[in-house]
Amino acid sequence: MPVMTEEHLKRRLDDFQDLFTEARLCIEDAEDAMETTYFDEEAETAKEAVNTACAAYTEIIEELLGGDGDQERANLVRRSNGLKVEQLKGEIELTLKGGH
Repeated sequence: MPVMTEEHLKRRLDDFQDLFTEARLCIEDAEDAMETTYFDEEAETAKEAVNTACAAYTEIIEELLGGDGDQERANLVRRSNGLKVEQLKGEIELTLKGGH
């Protein structure tokens, strides 16, 4: 597998950022729908959005480590985005526990 170019990495990180933002909005929608008949649907949508964002992040790391492996750039991506992934996981867990 060829080394990921900076342009490709930037595009993948931009896509991840879009997915992260979408997941955050879905979590907010689920929180707003708590104690309503729409909560289950909103919670499921939020869970799917979080899973999609987390998968995109994992794919970036795996692609960077594939082939010859670019540990340095993988670590840079982890440092700059790893907390975002953990934030999403924590927020969706709290939202789901706070629901019905």
